Amino acid sequence: MQSGSKFVKIIVPARRLSGSISGTTVGSSKKVCDAGMFALLAQSCADVQSLKKLHARVLAHGLGRDVILGSKILGLYAHLGALPDSRLVFRSIVNGDLALWNSVMVDYFRAGYLEEVILLYRRLKLHQFGLNEKTITFGLKSCTELRNLFLGKGLHVDSLKLGLSGDKFVGSSLIGLYSKLGKIDASQRVFEEIFDKDIVTYTSMISGYSAVVDSSARNAFEIASQMIRNNLEVNRVTLVSLLQVAGNLEAFRLGKSMHCYAIRRGIGVSDEVLETSLVDMYTRCGAYQIAYALLNNSKGNVASWNAVLSGLTRTQGSRDAIQYFSVMLHHHKVTPDSVTFANVLSACAELCYCGYAASIHAYLIRRTIALDLVLATALIEVYCKCKRVVRSSHLFDQLMVKDAVSYNVMMHGYLQNGLPDEATTLLYHMMKECIAPSSATVVCLLAAFADQRDLVRGRWIHGFAIRHGFSSDVDIANQILHMYSICREIVAAKIVFDSLEKKNLVSWTAMMKGCLSFGRADEVVRLCQLMQQHGEKPDSITLMYAVQAVSELGHLKGVKEIHCFVYHAFMEKDTITANSLITAYAKCGRLDLSEALFYGLEHKNLDSWNAVISAYGIHGFYIKVLEMFQQMEEEKIKPDELTFTSVLSACSHAGLVKEGWCIFQSMISLYSVHPQDEHYGCIVDLLGRAGHLEEGYEFIKLLSMTDKSSMYCALLSACRTYGNILLGHIISKELLEHGPQDPGTYALISEVYAQEGQWNESANLRASTNGSDSKKLPGSSLMESV
Repeated sequence: MQSGSKFVKIIVPARRLSGSISGTTVGSSKKVCDAGMFALLAQSCADVQSLKKLHARVLAHGLGRDVILGSKILGLYAHLGALPDSRLVFRSIVNGDLALWNSVMVDYFRAGYLEEVILLYRRLKLHQFGLNEKTITFGLKSCTELRNLFLGKGLHVDSLKLGLSGDKFVGSSLIGLYSKLGKIDASQRVFEEIFDKDIVTYTSMISGYSAVVDSSARNAFEIASQMIRNNLEVNRVTLVSLLQVAGNLEAFRLGKSMHCYAIRRGIGVSDEVLETSLVDMYTRCGAYQIAYALLNNSKGNVASWNAVLSGLTRTQGSRDAIQYFSVMLHHHKVTPDSVTFANVLSACAELCYCGYAASIHAYLIRRTIALDLVLATALIEVYCKCKRVVRSSHLFDQLMVKDAVSYNVMMHGYLQNGLPDEATTLLYHMMKECIAPSSATVVCLLAAFADQRDLVRGRWIHGFAIRHGFSSDVDIANQILHMYSICREIVAAKIVFDSLEKKNLVSWTAMMKGCLSFGRADEVVRLCQLMQQHGEKPDSITLMYAVQAVSELGHLKGVKEIHCFVYHAFMEKDTITANSLITAYAKCGRLDLSEALFYGLEHKNLDSWNAVISAYGIHGFYIKVLEMFQQMEEEKIKPDELTFTSVLSACSHAGLVKEGWCIFQSMISLYSVHPQDEHYGCIVDLLGRAGHLEEGYEFIKLLSMTDKSSMYCALLSACRTYGNILLGHIISKELLEHGPQDPGTYALISEVYAQEGQWNESANLRASTNGSDSKKLPGSSLMESV
């Protein structure tokens, strides 16, 4: 009897499946005390090894199946990164209690084992243990972190079946899923279905809009208004999200009203996160003085300063960024971090301040501040921009860990410095290191090879994009289209364009630009019409190409139709479109409409002035060109190369030699504009038309250009007009020795020989031209009746 009693005492505790403290026997009470003691001891385990020792003692005491203690140990294993041990514990304590499963899912989620959460969710469904709002909430949170929209939608369906989609916790998680994965409309529909909204629900929806950069983000302020009408106070988290929305939309007044609301309610007083959000909002809205005043009147943490520096570098205020950095260091004594240095180095890259960047690099070395990937990449970029590509390459080679961004920056640096072979070799190394090239990599290479007109490498990258699954990316397809267009492979560009399943506005515009550069103006007009039939609304750039096309065709009616479209689309204030219409009307013979458009513009930029000056020049109003140029100077508008081309051409046709020379000399002395080939050509034409033939010849001789044939031709034509046979003969010899085999040039030289009486030479020259394949194309004029 005694032995049987002893047997019962041993067996009963071993069969316990719960951590309940109930029990009347001395053995069960002792076990509960041991479980509580082990639970307390488990809290002090700082590493996996000590936890395993404790776990072994738990097993030795027969508590391996205790649910409460097992849950505690399981969570600690997960927290310390020992997932296999955590799984073993779960298998020993698992039962059909949903609360246990939820507890384990929470532990795994907090430990970052998101795939494990999803596996547990699927096992729950498989064993039909049931689901509740907590299960679905953490399943949705895991889908959001994993960016798995497909699986998230499956959980959404489960919540609808269980009638939990209107639950505020599930609803908030659904809002977070859809908004973070770019489905803000779906988030809004979920939000509207939640019947018992609380402050967390409202804040989740407002936070969802903080990632949206289009006008729909204004809905966040309407939701905030609803929140206040429902007697829910806007808290610090809500305000931070609203400030981010205001910054993204550059809505200064809305952002300022949020600031005033925070002051009135005393929200976030001396709160660093809210202060940083305010500084970031004012910076994004361009209110740098207010942002600096905030920094000046507060502690000015480094995150707030980083917001200002980032905003300045983003909006090309790089000089101001460097000044603010100096104030931050010397006046406010704020210690910079790696983000600060990265922002300042970006400013140095924009300004090509190699010396300043090198001093920052030296500072980092002196202070033994380790270069993280962000800082190293920023230094590589600035050295590449400053033509120190060897130093960039050395820094890049020293990186122990490289990512796609650092590879992209280094490749772009090689391409910027005219080293395409090194860039393509780096792409091979990138693939060898098993670093997947991003779409930015392909776009960068395509853009560079397009700028270099390198069709061979451009085709190679096209093939690379197809092999690695990038061809379906619309941005990459558009860049391929641009590359073929700029390399004058219009047939290949058309094939790429036709193969696009989803054409966006950039696709249509790139194809139109390619056709226009290839002289296919009629195709541009057809594409513009087809684009609108597909429901794509043209923007100012698309309209500019369409206007250029119809003006080249001489279709005044087409220009007027586009003008009407611009008016009805409320784009008449768009400067780019208006400038193209000014030029188009002038080309089609309606200078009066060009003038009316120009003087009707509220905001005239340099292109507007260039357009109207060119319009007057086309119609022969050369004095008016000079008057407009003088008016530009009075209004402090700095002219560019195109302005000087039009003005010098006007001086040439008007015979204003002295004025032309003064304007030409002012290009460098007053406006720091370096003369191009066309400006030199205008001066030669100016001297030739005025009869200053010898001066023109000496001017050409002084130029260091390789191809002077067009200038010699202009001067040769003037020699024929003024009967300067001797100089004409000298220029003819220069052209025949060094000039291109152009039929127009041969014809001009032949006439000079005939005028000199050298009929044999003239006949021989014409005979050699007729025997060759080159023919002088006849001139043509295409114009609709006005």
